[in-house]
Amino acid sequence: MIVGLVMVAGLGWVDFVTGPELTPLVFYLAPVVLVAWYAGRWPGAIIACAGGLAWMLADALTLRDYSHWSIPYWNAVLRLAALVLVSEAVARLRLAHARERELARSDALTGGPNARAFYEVAAAEITRARRYTHPFSVAYLDLDDFKLVNDRLGHLAGDAVLRSVARALSGVLRASDVVARLGGDEFVVLLPEAGAAPARLTTEKLRGALADVVPAHGWRMTASIGVATFLVPPESVDELLAAVDGLLYRAKQGGKNGVAHETRNETPALR
Repeated sequence: MIVGLVMVAGLGWVDFVTGPELTPLVFYLAPVVLVAWYAGRWPGAIIACAGGLAWMLADALTLRDYSHWSIPYWNAVLRLAALVLVSEAVARLRLAHARERELARSDALTGGPNARAFYEVAAAEITRARRYTHPFSVAYLDLDDFKLVNDRLGHLAGDAVLRSVARALSGVLRASDVVARLGGDEFVVLLPEAGAAPARLTTEKLRGALADVVPAHGWRMTASIGVATFLVPPESVDELLAAVDGLLYRAKQGGKNGVAHETRNETPALR
């Protein structure tokens, strides 16, 4: 906002020096739009008021002659209203943009992160792990026999189960962990800075959380889980998901309610 005030002050000086020969409206809009977009509604409104005041003072100091004494005040009110309206419009556009972006990253059923959001946070974690050389883990869950829930209890009940599962999984995770629904009955959990031992402990917490879904729906809920601990980060999120997907398949091969955990990308020995 300070930058905006400096811009307004500079524009006011230019407006005073050039006088009525140069129409300053477009120039006064620039700081209003910038501040309203990047700082929000109230900072934008403050810059709009400052711009209107600077514009009015520049007009007054040029000692222009008007046919009626009220004209400069009328002009000042109209200019201020125009700047404030532009500020409000930009602030609302910014909020709408942020809301659309948030909706694009949210799962419509559970309200939690979706695949797109997971790709973003996983890519950021890969970058962090590469920079600070710390491990992290990922768990891939596929609910066992979930199709039977839909077939026997109906799709509405199935949707309710998925929402309960998402809440239950989130309830046993740290604030820094992320659980996202990739689609259907598949969930993925990102565990930043978690090595093999913490990942195993968290996996057991996730299995316990699934068991707590039973009383609410009268259905024993289990999941096959593939867990990968990365000592060296993978090249991409796709490579990460391919690793845990393979482990999930291995867990399913061993029967329902199974877990397959592997530590990958062992640090190469120094030569």
